[in-house]
This record gives sequence, C-alpha cells and structure tokens, in this order.
Amino acid sequence: MVNVKTLFGRILKCIRKNTFSNIAEGTHAGSVTMTAGESIDTPHLIVAVGSLQNEIVIAGATSKPVGVCDDCGAEGERLPVILGGCSGSTLMCVSATTIEAGDSLYTADSGKVSNVAADGSYKIGVALCPSSAGCVVEVDPQGFGTAAFRLYAGGIYAWQGSDSAETLEVNGLSSADIVFASLQESSSGVSSVKASAGDGGINFTLNAAGSAGTEKIVWMVIRKN
Repeated sequence: MVNVKTLFGRILKCIRKNTFSNIAEGTHAGSVTMTAGESIDTPHLIVAVGSLQNEIVIAGATSKPVGVCDDCGAEGERLPVILGGCSGSTLMCVSATTIEAGDSLYTADSGKVSNVAADGSYKIGVALCPSSAGCVVEVDPQGFGTAAFRLYAGGIYAWQGSDSAETLEVNGLSSADIVFASLQESSSGVSSVKASAGDGGINFTLNAAGSAGTEKIVWMVIRKN
C-alpha cells in the first residue's frame, strides 16, 4: 500500500515542477529570461528573437529589436532580457558612434546603437548622456522598436503658375525630411521634377516651365523617428 504522505509529496512535487517549468508561458513585467542562440560576450547589447522558441541573438542594424540583454553568456545559457517596449525604466546600451545627449538612437551592427539611422534600422530611444564609441550610454526607450523612417505626409500637387519652380506649404516640415516626387501628368515640354524639403514647405523644380493645372506631381515626405 502506498503511504498517503508519500503520495501527497509526489503530487506536490509534480505540481511544482510543471508550474515552474512553464513559467515562460506567462506574462512578464519589463523583463524576461531567454536562451542565447549564440555567445553574447558583452552585456547591454540589443538583441532580436532567434529562429528557435524563446531564443535571442545579437541584433544587427536591420534586426527587429526585442530588448537589451543585461548580461553575457555562452550559447545555450539563459540570460535576462530587458524588454524595451515595456521596461518602465531607462536602458543601458553600447554606443557604436560618438553620441550627444538628446540624440535619437537606432539599431547598429553587433547589437550596438547609433545616432545615424541606417536603411532598414529601428529606433531604440533617446540618449540621456553623451558617450564615446564602444562605451555605455543611458537611453530613454522612446519609440523602441519602431521603424527608423515613417511616412509623414503625401499628396498630389497641381502646378499653379507658368514658372519652372514652385513651393508647396506643408506644416511642420523641415530640411531634414526626405521628399519623393514623380510626375503624374505633364505638358509635352516637362519630363522630370526634383523636390527638396525646406522649413515649412516642399520646393519643386521642373526641367522646363510648367502650365497651371497641367502638371500634377505625386509627392510624399519620409521622416526619421
């Protein structure tokens, strides 16, 4: 006959084992423990989700970031990851470039952050202090994980006069914004358009004098987050 006390102990042990072995399936407040999919030799690196379940790898410049690995360890080790989108605190990251306080920071190679937004990069936050390349910088995770560039405005502009250059007023525009423009309709002498952003507007330049109401330009403004 099985001792009741022994049986109860086995059941309790089983319950505890199952409960704690599945802890990753629950919710997490600001951080989570994940498995390193490769050797992570430096703490404070930006990490991305790996190919296996509950796995992290060092993020590249175009990797979608999931958080910051707050420790270092070998492949297969369980490491703490601060979740940038819900951490409730600042982040410590490694600088890839010289950084000034107030700079917007983006994903860079080797899990580092940069104040230069590379093509396909993601925002990490805003620097709270200056930092030299290779040093640690404190980051306010504003906009963590959002694409570095976003569509700010767009539309179709109808030419107003008979000159080759005109300006379209766009509220909040600055010279740092990127403008794309293309001719949707044009008269026979107009074959191309150039566009650039200025403070408060878009400067359009045709290759020849336009005609009011004839030239129609499709445009959009891309802004860095």
